[in-house]
Amino acid sequence: MSRLKANWKQLLVVAGFVVLFFLLMDLNTRLNELTRLNNQLEKMETEVGGLRLTQDELRAQIAYATSEAAIGQYARNSGLIREGEKLIVPLPAGTPMPDQSVQPTATPLQIQNSDIWWALFFGE
Repeated sequence: MSRLKANWKQLLVVAGFVVLFFLLMDLNTRLNELTRLNNQLEKMETEVGGLRLTQDELRAQIAYATSEAAIGQYARNSGLIREGEKLIVPLPAGTPMPDQSVQPTATPLQIQNSDIWWALFFGE
């Protein structure tokens, strides 16, 4: 009977070591998962930070694009002017000016009716 008690105690100790072994394996698996998730978190935080900077930059561009200054600059670059203003486009130095010579317009000859009838009948 004492032999059975010794086996019983040894079985409890072995069973305790087996349970402890599986608990340590589970702990190791969970620690590995925690490390992997922390690495992903750092990566995502870096990505989110970059996206926030991009968002701030885009908001600044939208704010400028809807401002009066941007509209005025676009109007000036496109050659648009306000009412009452005169558009003056400066020419760079050395730009050849177009020739201002006047082309004479051809005036039709005044033909007499008798000349028309003469050409009609005689073909000249």
